[in-house]
Amino acid sequence: MLSRTVLGAVIGAVAGFGFLSTMTLTGRYCTFGSGRPLCGHLPLLIPLQFLFWVAAAGMLVVAGFRLLRQRRGWWAAGAAAVLWVALVAATLYVIYEHADLYQAERGPVITTAAVVAACAAYAVAALAVGRAQRC
Repeated sequence: MLSRTVLGAVIGAVAGFGFLSTMTLTGRYCTFGSGRPLCGHLPLLIPLQFLFWVAAAGMLVVAGFRLLRQRRGWWAAGAAAVLWVALVAATLYVIYEHADLYQAERGPVITTAAVVAACAAYAVAALAVGRAQRC
């Protein structure tokens, strides 16, 4: 049970940091030149980058569950993706509606919350869904 939770938290951290780093690199890429390809389609790139990291984390969860000889790795991957979206949406709602932060203070809070939400989502999903295999 502890191994599943740690596995989920580590994979959530990898996915959260990966998503934030691709978002940062995309932002830097698009600010240097206005005529660069795909920079006019940023609202489409954000969900695609998120789906890429959800798929990468899902494959890592399934591989980790197989390594630990646990069942239901795909269920954990799916539940974690849905939970990650819900936690990020709830966190953004709280930050923008109820937290009295200046605009410059929101950036570090949002980045920290996104990584923590990913860690929590994958840890809770791996803990709640997985079962040990019976021999």
